[in-house]
Amino acid sequence: MSDSYGKVIELLAIERDTEAFALRIKLSFSESAELLWLTDHETIANIATVSEFNGVHKYRLSLHTTWDAIQQQYIGSIKRTYRDHGERFSFACSVHFRNELEAIKAIRHLDDVSTLSFLSVPPSEPDQSEEVQTDGNRNATRSARKRHRLPLKLASATLMSLIFVVLLSSFNYSYPSNIRHEAAITAAAEVETVIQLLAENRNAMIAKPVSASVEKEADSKPRKEIKTSAAVPQLELKDFISYSIPKGYVALTFDDGPSKHSMDIMNVLKKHEVGGTFFFVGTNVKKHPDYVKAIHANGYSVGSHSMTHSQMPSLTYEEQKAELTRAADLIEHITDEKLVLFRPPYGAFDDRTEALSRQQGNKVVLWNRDPEDWLTRDEDKILDYVQHIEASGSIILLHESQAVVDALPKIIKSLQDQGLTIVSLQ
Repeated sequence: MSDSYGKVIELLAIERDTEAFALRIKLSFSESAELLWLTDHETIANIATVSEFNGVHKYRLSLHTTWDAIQQQYIGSIKRTYRDHGERFSFACSVHFRNELEAIKAIRHLDDVSTLSFLSVPPSEPDQSEEVQTDGNRNATRSARKRHRLPLKLASATLMSLIFVVLLSSFNYSYPSNIRHEAAITAAAEVETVIQLLAENRNAMIAKPVSASVEKEADSKPRKEIKTSAAVPQLELKDFISYSIPKGYVALTFDDGPSKHSMDIMNVLKKHEVGGTFFFVGTNVKKHPDYVKAIHANGYSVGSHSMTHSQMPSLTYEEQKAELTRAADLIEHITDEKLVLFRPPYGAFDDRTEALSRQQGNKVVLWNRDPEDWLTRDEDKILDYVQHIEASGSIILLHESQAVVDALPKIIKSLQDQGLTIVSLQ
């Protein structure tokens, strides 16, 4: 009988433990216990992209990993459940994580946990009885508790730099020759963008930070003509692959819709008479075709974000073709217009994706600024990021969420205060 038989690893949260991040798990077999699992930051970041601790869903980590020969990468999986419904998600994981998982599978008794240095018992939390004195005491207790339990955030530039160094020194993945692997820019100002690429499991790191030389080159090019449709400023992209746009302009782009937030985002853009570009996932287009129609009718740009938000390099040629064509057919049927823009999920693509995009007449739109809104889900942090970057010439990556809706009016004001024209991409 397998040593893993009967073992269950439930993922409860992602926490900050002193100077490191950790997985809070509940390990169960003959008995159960809550533990902190200190593993590598890249695997934790990849897990964070497929989990959201909202008190509704439960997550269970698989005890098994697989080897992806194409990406030369171990792949773990996590199951998200809600009542009787379950979905399974994959994430890239390190050899380090895989070996720790094997060690957990090998233990036979809960007492054996003490032999595994990467597992520890989390600090005990105050009892409910300690919160009944005064409002002041209650708030203080809650604040103390929050210091123990934090979502995964890579917000500090110093911590970013540390993680960056650790990741580069700890991992030695090889990449297939047909997958693009862009060199990271080492300037301190770009570290957080590099970490974001690592955090989102971009084994083919395409959406790299734009170096000073590239930005200078873009600056020297003649400015593209700005068109206007229904008071929406539009900028036509001349390049097949775009990471940035000319200085003086900025593009706000919104991924993963359409969703319940799509119309709110459009209405904010419309109120301020600025541009916006929406990259829609085919499966969501099928759910909300009216949103796609309304956004397009109001003069905003609509692009494809694939059919199922799959990582393109992990698919076969035919699967990639289906991802592109199915999403394009859905959107074109609604807009009655040729679809031009495509953004590959995770910013990852290979030579096959590029060839298929060229065949279909698509322009590949990436980005050079990322406030990590998918990770923080925090209005203030999103706004703070935008206010402290060199926004001129940038394509800003955002995702459809309530936090983005709430931050958007202030983001627009901040960009306009810098004298920038906010455009829709064409």
